[in-house]
Amino acid sequence: MAENAAKSSAEVWDDEAVAKAHAIYTPSMLSIYDVLVHGLSNYLAWRCPTRKLLELYRANLSANHLEAGVGTGYFLDRAGRPGFERLVVLDINRNCLARAKRRLARFKPELREANLLAPVNLDMAPFSSVGFTYVLHCLPGRMSDKLVALDHLRPLMDKRAVLFGATILGRGIAPNWAARTLLDIYNEKGVFNNRDDDLQSLTDGLRRRFDDVHVETQGCVALFHAS
Repeated sequence: MAENAAKSSAEVWDDEAVAKAHAIYTPSMLSIYDVLVHGLSNYLAWRCPTRKLLELYRANLSANHLEAGVGTGYFLDRAGRPGFERLVVLDINRNCLARAKRRLARFKPELREANLLAPVNLDMAPFSSVGFTYVLHCLPGRMSDKLVALDHLRPLMDKRAVLFGATILGRGIAPNWAARTLLDIYNEKGVFNNRDDDLQSLTDGLRRRFDDVHVETQGCVALFHAS
């Protein structure tokens, strides 16, 4: 059962690898990120249209939401919610937080800088939904190491909360030329760390932590929601 899920006995991460994974997100890079990723890569390389990710948000986003790894704030901006009772966004990168703050200003988000591989200390009431999109493929280590992030997020969720998101897989997929090229470049630079990420290890890790798990693939991307 999810209530009895065992946490990792050794929560260790490589500081240099973590730094490499998010160093690319400079203000200038973030200014073109949405065009490069949501406008081009999702369609041409990962073969998961951005609308599929937006559908995931529209189906699971609550008024009491925590976004773990906010990026540019694209999905929260485009999901169609008129407002939030509470919106808290986490990211390890201050540039991402600054951009999301401007973009989501109408929602008055609360910003927190956090490394999701370390315990997340938020002294606040639990959330009804947690977004965790395009984060796992960036985190260093094996899937079992990366999923420690979920152990840090679960205490922030209320009993009926849903965690949802997506990640780009590195194994068990049929990448086209564009995807193979990007996977090679990003993994070489340390922006991605997903060479060994496969659907089974993701699904098993979610099932060890949650009772109700749904995972599907679209192209190179695994989309999931769990409660």
